[in-house]
Amino acid sequence: MNRVVIWTAAVLILLGGSTFAYKHFALGMELRLDPRARVWRVEMEVTAAGQNRRGRIELTVPRADDQQVLLDEQTFDDGLDYLLNEKLERGRDGFGPERRATWSGPIEETKSVAYTFRVHLPKLPEDTSLGSLGPPPPEQKKRGQTVAPSIAELLARLGIEEGDDSDAIIASSFGFVAHEIEPVNGGSDDPRIVLRAREGSDIGKSRLLVQLLQGAGVEARIATGIKLRSAGRVDTTRFVEAWTRGEWVPLMVSSESPSDFPPNFVVLARGDRPLVATNGITNAHLDLQVIRESLRPSELASFVSPKSPFWRAMSLYRLPIETQSVLRTLLLIPIAVLIAAAFRNLIGIRTFGTFMPILIALSLRETTLSTGLLLVMSVLSAGVVSRLLLDRLRLLFVPRICLLLCVVILFVTGLAQLGWEVGGRGLMSGLLFPIVIFAMLIERISVTTLEEGWQSSLKLMAGSFLLSALAYPIFRSEWLTYIFFGFPELILCVMGLLVLIGGYTGYRVAELWRFRSLVNEGASDAPA
Repeated sequence: MNRVVIWTAAVLILLGGSTFAYKHFALGMELRLDPRARVWRVEMEVTAAGQNRRGRIELTVPRADDQQVLLDEQTFDDGLDYLLNEKLERGRDGFGPERRATWSGPIEETKSVAYTFRVHLPKLPEDTSLGSLGPPPPEQKKRGQTVAPSIAELLARLGIEEGDDSDAIIASSFGFVAHEIEPVNGGSDDPRIVLRAREGSDIGKSRLLVQLLQGAGVEARIATGIKLRSAGRVDTTRFVEAWTRGEWVPLMVSSESPSDFPPNFVVLARGDRPLVATNGITNAHLDLQVIRESLRPSELASFVSPKSPFWRAMSLYRLPIETQSVLRTLLLIPIAVLIAAAFRNLIGIRTFGTFMPILIALSLRETTLSTGLLLVMSVLSAGVVSRLLLDRLRLLFVPRICLLLCVVILFVTGLAQLGWEVGGRGLMSGLLFPIVIFAMLIERISVTTLEEGWQSSLKLMAGSFLLSALAYPIFRSEWLTYIFFGFPELILCVMGLLVLIGGYTGYRVAELWRFRSLVNEGASDAPA
């Protein structure tokens, strides 16, 4: 191994390692995940079509309190003027400050603006109380002052009297709305129609519950939020907050009891109004996406807001959610490639292509290894048999590959149907296979079988499956995903190791084993 190779590898490893060490020791980034961390990134994107004139988009954005801590806020303006209007006085709902993000400017075509924030929910999942969110309400309304006759009649029928305990009023009102009003998708949002028809949408039921509580002297309000999940798109959910025992209690009319409230929930706005308001816009659509962050709040805050502006600008956590999801997978590929290079150049294991086993392992990350490998072998077996049958037709290369592609797609579709019938989710995961790559692999297996025989083809398949099995845990590791996403400079260290492997020109392990008889004979012939 020459000195240039050694020095090149040393520079790459030193550069990546020193950057990694600086971010860990100086910026305080931890190397271990905390499964108790409850941190999410939420992206609120508004797509609007203009009218070839000046327009305005207003989006109600969440505010921080003791139950939801905003760690970072980002915006995307798409060429429009941006302003965050943060009122310190009470908002239009009468409860707490209001925050609205506003984009304005000439809108001649479709514009997409976005507001992204990271939120940490400090309380444990089993604690679903929202607590004292916002200031105490104004003086309670006296029953009978502004109560509709239908509401007053219903309160009397439910046996709710003026001066009753607020908890009892909430329980009785909630029980009627949740169990006596039938939920209907696309039902009415008007509480009067909901009460008369005994059916309506969740928004209509929530508005009816608010009127019942306010009519009984309990302050209540409509709020909007989202149920957080691990990743993907989410829809907004309307719910009710009622003031009792000196705190706001959340009530979800779609649940069975007043205490059934989702633990991972973020409040976006309070008040019975839409999140998006526009002016000079023909159509606006709000899309919300979330992704779970496996970091403690201190870790996330130290990474998102480091002391150096340079490292703040280099943060991958500031990218859009969809881009993050792709990079979390792509940044793991260099580790798998390092294993492939080591096994091929140092050990001497032969495979079908350098990256084919890695792509197979990547396609199986959503299923178990055993199920995935069985699916791969099934698809390849069907494809090879089809390839041998097509060989009798003496077709040209391109049509033959296209026919193989059709066969693979039909076989995978059949596996998905079989998985649905028998309830095997692993069979349906075959839809994630890289179909085109499998068609090319089937062609290579068939050619190798015809030219070198079944024994050589089976050896290459065994080596490919072995390397796929070794690379499979890499794409399933949450810790490696976190490390390489938070410290992408570690890829420089991987590159340094690849330089060292590429500069090695000695014997491989497989060659030493293959010529072991010559080695033993040479050792026995050596002079004593």
